[in-house]
This record gives sequence, C-alpha cells and structure tokens, in this order.
Amino acid sequence: MKVYYDFHIHSALSPCADDDMTPSNIIGMAAVKGLHAVAISDHNSTKNVQAAMECGEDFGIIVIPAMEVQTSEDIHVLTLFYDYAALEAFHKSLTKRQVKNREQIFGNQLIIDAEDNVTGREEYLLLVGVEEGIYTVIRRVKSRGGIAVLAHVDREENGTIAILGQIPTDIGTDIIELSKRASPEAMSSLSGYKRLFNSDAHRLEDISDAVNYIEAPALTIKDILDSIKEAL
Repeated sequence: MKVYYDFHIHSALSPCADDDMTPSNIIGMAAVKGLHAVAISDHNSTKNVQAAMECGEDFGIIVIPAMEVQTSEDIHVLTLFYDYAALEAFHKSLTKRQVKNREQIFGNQLIIDAEDNVTGREEYLLLVGVEEGIYTVIRRVKSRGGIAVLAHVDREENGTIAILGQIPTDIGTDIIELSKRASPEAMSSLSGYKRLFNSDAHRLEDISDAVNYIEAPALTIKDILDSIKEAL
C-alpha cells in the first residue's frame, strides 16, 4: 500500500516552531492533508512525542517515535525508531549542553499533552548541539534498532554536505532527506542514496500534502520503517 508521510515536523517544543504546533493540531492537520504516517521530530528532545502518538491513535494516523539531533558539528540527523522506549533510551544516551533558553530571543519551548494543555516548558535551549559527533550519533541510533537519516542535505544550514564538504562513505547510513526546495541538480547528484522528502514544518500550513509516499505491506510502524530500510 502507499503510505503518504511526513517524518520531519516540529512541535511547539522546538523554539523555532509556532506555539500552535501542538500535538493535536499537528495530527489533525496531517489528517486533513491525507497523510497516513508522521513523526514529531523536535530538536534534541522527545517530550511531545508520546502526546502525538496518543493523538495519532484518535485520528488513525501512525506516529513514528522520532527526534532531530543536532550533533557536535551542528549537523542535523533525523532519527526514527520502532518504539518509544528505544527512542527514549537513545535520547538519554546523549550528552546535552545546558544553556538556559531565553524565550524572548529564541522562542518558547512548550511541553504539551494530547489535550493541548501546556504542562511545562523546557528550561535548556534545544538549539544547541549535543556533545556527540555525527558518527557516534548514527552508531547509537543503529545500536537501538533505529534509522538515521541525514537531514536536509541540500541545505546550507546544518546540512552534512555543507559542513563536512561531502557525505563520507563510512558515515554509517545511506538514507538522506531532501527538502521540497531541493534543486534538480541536487537530486541528480544524490541519486545513489535512499531518499526521503519531508517538510521540516515549523508551521501547520507547511506540513506536507499527500504527495510523498512509501510502499509498505501494512500501516504499522514496523512495516513502514522496514520499507525505508529495504525498499527506498
């Protein structure tokens, strides 16, 4: 079956995202747009993922446990897991740099439940790289059965190619993410990699329409992630 997806969506926990990017609003918009599977992938945090998974059950949308890691090199890596426990174990394995958030400069970092209640605020700025480098991050993702995706490699900001000059052949993953603004030249030059196309949405209106899809046997996290590993 065709599974229409968007695996890179930021909730209001990410300071760069709108405050109305609540778990229920995100899942509701995904349903309106005809998506079957999404991921809430906030910067260096998992605190709104479970609420999104609860909302997904109500709307019949698969929510992949996910997070966008900013490595010590300031490279963004999208991480996808088969279950929340594996995601949380990976998250806890990372060493966070504790820089206090300044909301008036960077934005709010809201922790929100499935009923749209703000239950807390993340104290430390999430737009700071962890102490682990990209090789370590990818190795830890894979050791917990997850998938590491080199995020928005066609972009200058926080992209693997922009920072390292190329995608190293020994980096440990052959899955890349291209933005919807990727040029034909970029797509052609990266044709040897497995590719995902995500929105990296920070606003509700930017969540992907039902355009990009994965062929999967069934609408389950396992079938979707297995298909990413094997069939892209």
